[in-house]
Amino acid sequence: MQFAMTTLTIVIQNAPYAPGNKAWHALRLAGAALTEDMKVQVHLLDEGVEVGRKNQVVPEGAVNLEELLRELMECGLEVRACGMSLDECILDETSMMDGIERGSMKALAAWVKASDQVMVF
Repeated sequence: MQFAMTTLTIVIQNAPYAPGNKAWHALRLAGAALTEDMKVQVHLLDEGVEVGRKNQVVPEGAVNLEELLRELMECGLEVRACGMSLDECILDETSMMDGIERGSMKALAAWVKASDQVMVF
């Protein structure tokens, strides 16, 4: 008997290094899910698009989320950043890490429809 791969979509709305570390916890969950052989997709929304920015300034004592995200992407994590949020944060594709696609609410809706679980941070 063969089981279908579970798909998890994670929406990150919080800026990196913000109080509460929600972006960090979201990426920790993404990593854990990848180790459990799940298909994991992350959609960066609102200030969460900053998680995908190149050359992040990491506060002292914090985990470097840029490095963590890059490692997760090398392990199969798919990442999209909301186009409207990129525009609002004055970020273009050249400011973002390689491999992050410009996304949309329609693309997010398709991910949600195809997902077994959706988490929002």
